[in-house]
Amino acid sequence: MAYFRKRENGWEYRISYKAPDGSYKQKSKSGYRTKAEAVQAASQTEMELSDGIVEDKQITLVAYFEKWYKIHRAPSVSAGTLKHYETATAAINRYFQEIKIIDITPSSYQATLNEMGKHYRKSTLRLIHAKIKSCAKYAVMDRLIKINFAELAKVNSDIEPSPLDKKFLTQTEYLNLIEYTKENPYEHRQLQIYLLAVTGMRVGESMGLTWDDIDFENCQLSINKTWNIYNQDGFAPTKNQQSVRTVPLDNGTIELLQDYKAHRWQENEFNRLFPANAHVYLNKRLKTLIGRSVHIHSLRHTYVSYLLTNGIEVLTISKLIGHKDPTITLNTYSHLLKEKEIADFDKIKTLF
Repeated sequence: MAYFRKRENGWEYRISYKAPDGSYKQKSKSGYRTKAEAVQAASQTEMELSDGIVEDKQITLVAYFEKWYKIHRAPSVSAGTLKHYETATAAINRYFQEIKIIDITPSSYQATLNEMGKHYRKSTLRLIHAKIKSCAKYAVMDRLIKINFAELAKVNSDIEPSPLDKKFLTQTEYLNLIEYTKENPYEHRQLQIYLLAVTGMRVGESMGLTWDDIDFENCQLSINKTWNIYNQDGFAPTKNQQSVRTVPLDNGTIELLQDYKAHRWQENEFNRLFPANAHVYLNKRLKTLIGRSVHIHSLRHTYVSYLLTNGIEVLTISKLIGHKDPTITLNTYSHLLKEKEIADFDKIKTLF
């Protein structure tokens, strides 16, 4: 119920209401020229209070973002992906600080995004922006804001992107690595490196493999879980539902796995193929084998590159590596597709 009184700076309304948590609170605002204006404003506020949205209008972007991802994202993503949301929260806190979400406009957001571009690479900033954009979409649906301030924003960066040679092995390096690790699989955990190279798996997925996942008869590998590489305490779901997939294996790889199971593999609590905590070790070993600074995740990128070079369709590749949809594959490997486009143009010329 609203109460009204005239003060030195104009008419004031005061509303007593019950908050969602059960506590009783008051909301007031003054400065209205006439009582009629105060009554009209109070009526609007009472409508908003009945919908339970006024209280949240004081929330900052960082507070709403943290609340949003814990409700809408955390229950359905992997521990690794959750780390990305925590990193994004830290970035939002750094650049938006105590700014209320209702005070952010498309222009002010773009200005802050431009400032962030002085300190983040474009690929990193694009991921942060995508998360903020999704968050703002929910804020619109929650009726905290009227428009998605991030909808039309453009991501730019003054920081040079990471050199491609750090993300990819050359074809010669890649094929030599496969040959060497296949011939020497039991040295320095090189069987795991080999399997990563010929399947495009993520490291956590390889650490979650059990013998039930290997179909020796049909020459296939099933990826349906990962190992919790952060807590090292058990299996975890894949990054997303699309990451549950089947990858073909050649006969040589099947024979190698059969030999490993029969003569080298040691039983362990979870029946895992590779029970050792190997992420850091594999990075170091790969750098030693290649002779320069590359990351174990480079094998996944190079796997995709090699398939594209050999004419495998993007839709097939997207399914093989567990991307949510082909658009992600297209965006991630656009430079490789540009090279393929040039080759395809030359091929088209020969058709006529």
